[in-house]
Amino acid sequence: MKKVNLKLLLILLVFQCHFNWAQNSSGRIEAIKLIQEGDLHLRYGDWEQALFSYTNAIQADVTFAEAYMRRGQLYEKTTHTQEALADYTMAIQLNPYIDMYYNQRARIRMLSFDYYGSLEDINAAIDINANNQDYLRRQTDNYISLGLYENAVKNLNDPSIFTEVEVLQREALMAITTNDLAAAETLLNQIFEKGDSSFLSFDLQGLLSMQREEYTEAIEWFEKAILSDSTQYLPYFNKSMAHRKLGQQQLALKDLDIAIKLNNNTQIMFFHRALIKKEHGDFDGAIQDYDFAIEIDSAYKQAIYNRAFTYKLAGDYYSAEEDLKFLVNSGDQKPEYWNMKGNILILKGDVFESVACFDNAISYDMNYAEAYFNRAIANLLLFRPLQACDDFQRSIELGYDKAGLMFDNFCGTY
Repeated sequence: MKKVNLKLLLILLVFQCHFNWAQNSSGRIEAIKLIQEGDLHLRYGDWEQALFSYTNAIQADVTFAEAYMRRGQLYEKTTHTQEALADYTMAIQLNPYIDMYYNQRARIRMLSFDYYGSLEDINAAIDINANNQDYLRRQTDNYISLGLYENAVKNLNDPSIFTEVEVLQREALMAITTNDLAAAETLLNQIFEKGDSSFLSFDLQGLLSMQREEYTEAIEWFEKAILSDSTQYLPYFNKSMAHRKLGQQQLALKDLDIAIKLNNNTQIMFFHRALIKKEHGDFDGAIQDYDFAIEIDSAYKQAIYNRAFTYKLAGDYYSAEEDLKFLVNSGDQKPEYWNMKGNILILKGDVFESVACFDNAISYDMNYAEAYFNRAIANLLLFRPLQACDDFQRSIELGYDKAGLMFDNFCGTY
């Protein structure tokens, strides 16, 4: 056996390390230049070229966390939320010691209503930089969103984090959320007695009126919030909800349009605008808004389900089936998914296959009256009157009004 030339190996190892360092150093320098180029494009509003530069920076040095962070921030600006989330995650994996990276991902997770994920990230940021007051404020708001009020109160008791009015505002929000409306009113009165006229205080008063089903009064408070700060999207969104409660759909749409112009990163606003458009028969407009909502949050199952329903109304059974296929394979086995899938199969003429879908819906909810009714319809179409009448009877017992008429018409002789 030949002896290994240890000296030669060491020389080769040193040479290889130097070569790799030179490569990495060269790539890092190029990546920094490309980031600076992207920043310049961004400053002049050329977002497409900025994205091109940031992507090239990543290709120049795939280990450079800051390149992913910059591209993620641009993705977030252009409402490509999932892409932004992926880039923030990559930046954190490459450099888990930068608190700002966790803060960025925490914010986008909160906008996607992933409050647990957001809290996890902001806690990580605080572990790195415990003195950042903005992080502690965000942590508190996450606690409130998750209903962890005792944790929130601990932070609220720290005067270095919140002003007195800010404490009262968050206490009022917790009271409204827990339906302690008397306490909420007392807290809001204390706020106004201190002369506060911030949009958030007026908005909270509007939410209190909404909880009391005083929708006209709520609109007046939301309008005061808008007068206080017309750049905030939340009062427009809340006012649209109040208009919708009053049946004023066009006014609701108008407010939603403004809210979305002010903030197009929040999927729930696209979702609600889609609902209104669907109710007015604007199926194409509704589907487009569901698309926007799902683009922001690809796992937004309520939007996917409602888009499937809208596809069904529009006669696009293939697209509806594709959405339902995603939902039934998502692991979240809800009976309404199978019920709608069965309905679509009937509309396509696949009546026999539809029965299995209604069976599945009923297996997940034995008291699902509509599924019994729909299975009865399928059985009628398959010339199974006895099974159909049994299902109509069960649906009647569960309080489904339509079943009574069908039973009277088709089951009188059975």
